[in-house]
Order: sequence, then structure tokens, then C-alpha cells
Amino acid sequence: MLSTKEKIESIHKTTGLKVNSYKVINKGAESQIIEVNEKWIFRFPRNHILREKMEKRINFLVSFSKVSPLNVPKPKYIEHSFIGYKRMPGTPFYPTNIEKFTNKDRLKIARQLGLFLKALHSYKDRQINFETGYLVMRKNDYRSCPEPISQYLNTDECKNLTARLKTIAKNPGNFEKPTTIIHGDLNFNNILWNPNKKTITGILDWSDMGLGIPAMDFIGLADFNKKTNDQFLKDILTYYDAKNDDLFIQIKENAIIEVMNWFWFYKEKQLTKGLARIVKKLKKVLAQ
Repeated sequence: MLSTKEKIESIHKTTGLKVNSYKVINKGAESQIIEVNEKWIFRFPRNHILREKMEKRINFLVSFSKVSPLNVPKPKYIEHSFIGYKRMPGTPFYPTNIEKFTNKDRLKIARQLGLFLKALHSYKDRQINFETGYLVMRKNDYRSCPEPISQYLNTDECKNLTARLKTIAKNPGNFEKPTTIIHGDLNFNNILWNPNKKTITGILDWSDMGLGIPAMDFIGLADFNKKTNDQFLKDILTYYDAKNDDLFIQIKENAIIEVMNWFWFYKEKQLTKGLARIVKKLKKVLAQ
């Protein structure tokens, strides 16, 4: 395993870039991310298995970038130990922004997201023959209120969570063999936008991309546990060309998983403030 210093030297030697500044970003589960000169992103896979998947994802991005309605990373430097691409412009798109939009701006964002997901979910690539490692439904998952979560909830909240998870378990659409390529981690951290123009500028972090259930790419776009954003979701699905209400219903059912995944994230990282916020949100959702 190369040290950070060795990785910086490798970037300079391989690409010829003069590294004036760099920042290590440790949020990547599968890769260590190094930002160079505030212009370039370099990803170093953490082991050889992840490197094999990364190579397939790189090839996918190279081809998909040619048809994607939104900007995605376009690898320029493809080496054995890393890939490098230009940093895309924009700031994280926080779902809370949606509630402040005019109807016109909300519809514009919905159109961008709907057309992007339609293009992604209809794209075929035989190299992508592995399931995404994030948000994959398993038949025996989420059958009852998980013990690590239950200690933060009262009896009624646990019952409500168990009921929601049983609803997920009863929908056979959640357990079909995945054949659709999904992003796998499409939340505000990985969606960039221009707040002045009210437009999305790019989709980041494809390290969890793989085969999965289309509904999973929607649940992180906004809080669909409440009805406030239902019209936004319906607008997205209109541009996505959803044929009936089945996907809308499935997304609404699975929305609780997005909250739960943030719980697991904050708990694993031992981020107490984040954990407190997400527990508060979970309680609010279960009180509805």
C-alpha cells in the first residue's frame, strides 16, 4: 500500500502535473481520493479486487459520458494504481433547496434528474456484471427493527419501523435479480449544481455503481418519507418516462432506507452530532 507521499510522487511522475497543493479526501470506501491543485481528482483503489471493478467502471464512464445528459467524470489518466479526471464545477445539491424553489425551477431540476436517470437505467454494458455494494435489498434484510437502532427508539417507533420494513419485504419488486445499472449512491454529496442558475452541473462518485434496483437511485434525491416532495418525485418520474405508479410507490416505500443508511454511516464513523441529527429525523419520520 503506497503512502500518500508515494501516491503524490506517482501522480507527478506519471502525468507530468506539478503538484502545487493537494488534499486527501477519506470519504471513499473503495478508493482513497486525492484532490490536486484544486483542479484534479485522483482515485486509488484500496485493493486488487476493487481495482478490477474500478477498471470496469472506468470503461463504463468513458462510454456513458458520451450520451449522459449530465456531466460525469471523464477519466483522462488511467493507470494501474489510479485514475485521474478533472474536478467538475458546482457545489453539493442539498435536498432542502427544493422547498425554496419556484415551481419553474423545481420542474427544471426534475427534468434534469429524470432524463439523466432514464439514460443511466437504460444503458447497457456487459462489463458491469456485479451488484452495487450499497443499498442492495436482500430478502432477509430489514425484517424487524434492527437492534442498534432500537436503542434510540421507543416502543411505538420500533413498531412503526418494523411495519415499514415489512412493507418493503412484501414488495417482490425489491428482490428481483438486478439487471439495471444504477449509480448506487445518488445523494446530495454526489450531485453538483449551480445555485445561481438553478441547474445541476454533474454527478460525482461512481465507486458504488453496479447492478441494482432502479428505485434505489431515487430515494436520496429528496425526503420522500413525507408528502411535501411527492409532486417533485412525480415530475422526475414523468421525465423518466415511468409507465405507471408502481415505481412511485416503490420509491416511497423504500425512502426509509435512506434515513437508515445515514444512521449506519454516522454510527460506523462515530460521528455523534450526525448520529443525533439522523436519530431525530428518524423519530420524526416514524411519527408521521
